[in-house]
Amino acid sequence: MRRLILCLGLAACTETAVLPPEDARLLRNPTAPLGSQVDIRADQIAGDWVVRQAVPGVWPGRARQVSFRAEGADLVLLALAVTCNADDLCEAAQFDVPYPAGLAGRWGDGRSFVAPGLEVPADLWVFWSDVDRRTLVLGDPQGRFVVILDRSETGGADRITAARRILQGYGYDLDRLETIR
Repeated sequence: MRRLILCLGLAACTETAVLPPEDARLLRNPTAPLGSQVDIRADQIAGDWVVRQAVPGVWPGRARQVSFRAEGADLVLLALAVTCNADDLCEAAQFDVPYPAGLAGRWGDGRSFVAPGLEVPADLWVFWSDVDRRTLVLGDPQGRFVVILDRSETGGADRITAARRILQGYGYDLDRLETIR
């Protein structure tokens, strides 16, 4: 039996779960309105982020940290995939997952990044960020993942509440989001 451990950013790791059927993976009502924040650039997203809320088993799962870098207008996710066998012998591989700039607040071109032991969304949309870029809500237009990121591990309860309200307006099932510790 093989286990898969996914690490994102600076070695924040989690075991991945078996994925449910495609329709059960949708985290939002597909008929709800959806949009991206237009006044944000890749350089404002670059750096380390703490995962404050996410859906277990969905990217980034229970990872505690996510890191990005900007390459011009493009965004790059820094990811580490670790695969382990039944004897807990593990292999690690680091990947730079490119997300080409699209429309404002949107990165990706709909093509999935494929690597052994690594499943990341094909597109990243910024649904919301506070004006100081301390809190960030990322998701994909298909409704398969969503995450609330913050520059700090604690504080900013007002921003987390605002992020959740945005997600609620976009039709997300907030009961599936969990605080990641």
